[in-house]
Amino acid sequence: MRTPVLIAATLLLGLTACGGGTPSSSPNPAPPTAAETPRAFPVGIPTGTPTQATIGAAGGTLGTSGGAVRIDIPAGALAGDQTVGIQPITRTVPGGTGQAYRLTSEGLTFAKPVRLTFAYTDQDVIGSAPLALSIGFQHQNGVWQYYHTPTRDPTAQTVSVETTHFSDWSLLEGVQLRPDLSEVEIREQLSLQVVSCLWPEDGGPDKVTYGYECGPSAVAFTARDWAANGVMGGNASVGTVGDTGTSSGAAVYTAPAKKPSQNPVAVSVNVSDLTLGDITLVARVRVKDPANSDKGTVTYTETGTKTRTAAAPWAGGGQKTYQNKHTYTVTGTEVVADGRLNLTFEQAGTASYDEADHQEWKVYSVCQAGGPEVLREHHIHDLKYSMTGLLKAPAKGDLLVKDGDYQLFVNTASGQMGGPYTRWSWYKLYCGGEQDDRVDRTETYPVTADINRVLQGKVGPSGELRGSYETQGEALNMPTTIRVEWNLSPESQ
Repeated sequence: MRTPVLIAATLLLGLTACGGGTPSSSPNPAPPTAAETPRAFPVGIPTGTPTQATIGAAGGTLGTSGGAVRIDIPAGALAGDQTVGIQPITRTVPGGTGQAYRLTSEGLTFAKPVRLTFAYTDQDVIGSAPLALSIGFQHQNGVWQYYHTPTRDPTAQTVSVETTHFSDWSLLEGVQLRPDLSEVEIREQLSLQVVSCLWPEDGGPDKVTYGYECGPSAVAFTARDWAANGVMGGNASVGTVGDTGTSSGAAVYTAPAKKPSQNPVAVSVNVSDLTLGDITLVARVRVKDPANSDKGTVTYTETGTKTRTAAAPWAGGGQKTYQNKHTYTVTGTEVVADGRLNLTFEQAGTASYDEADHQEWKVYSVCQAGGPEVLREHHIHDLKYSMTGLLKAPAKGDLLVKDGDYQLFVNTASGQMGGPYTRWSWYKLYCGGEQDDRVDRTETYPVTADINRVLQGKVGPSGELRGSYETQGEALNMPTTIRVEWNLSPESQ
């Protein structure tokens, strides 16, 4: 997969090839080559009550109660009555902002383009700019795709595109200053980075481009005029900010010795884009006195056992077992907004898989006419398969605490286990003839903790976050039981 940081120099030379234009009504560019394939992201999870209406051939409009999303369906787009819905979902889009939505019925197509409009707030563009906002949708393969040149209305604070299909949609900040919202203690330092979250070339005539993990790109090399609360380079009262000297859009903000009067601090930088022009990106950094951190763990355990009995005329059988356990220990906490924290974990995992199978088939008959019945054929199949794996890596988590409720999402790292695979087949014909076949090789298998849901519940009386759930999974062609437990609590520094 090509990442923005790896291709930055090439893009800087080739940006003049990027063009503008109005997106067409069928945003489905040809998929990229294998070397350019973007990463697939998880599908969002429904989080609230959908807004629905029945719309027919005459067309109509559907919007959420707060006006965050509106769908305008022209006459003739539908052949008959259809139930159309807007379902809020968790956001998985790289570089996304605001609420993501699933437009239903998912996969519904239209004979004429429908217009999709997202409204945004000032909060949604912190760390970016209205001119950098776009709209993206998730392809059925999990890859997010974005309109390169949507219709932007900074006065009305809306972004619009036309489409002929329904799927999962979200606002995108294509160019950002990260982190957009953060907190640092007095005298602490904060690293900032200008990033892009999309492939900065048009994805064909539809002006749709592919989404990647956000990272430095060509636009980052234009970063200049770093400032804190409008003071170029900052000062002792508001904190200082300066380029790291790498010319790649990276900077460091150092908080002052005491909280500034204008807090949070607006850390800004100017960048240039050949399509959008000059843009000022502004991140918000709240300076705070030393506070509390969190401690605790999240534990993921997956186990499975499957037995096998040989089918006649064979006798015997075998069993295979799988164990996979990961413990996430909190090593750091960063407050990035009111009630929202970024957690740093150390992920330590162990996995093992063992399989043994032994089967025999014996055939009794006579070797010569009139002779006695003896063991004439003997078949043996023997299988042994064993793998182990260890994983130790940093991991991240997002924690939202609001009105006594919490939601925790854990981003898991992955590794692999490996070990010997041996299969032995033996056959002997006692009246003459023998065969021995053996296969030895080493197998590998990916190992990860599939925590694919938000961990949520009520905050305890002392600020503790505790809970568990159990579900069913599958690994190595056998059913497994997955159990996730978490226990986090505040810790005074």
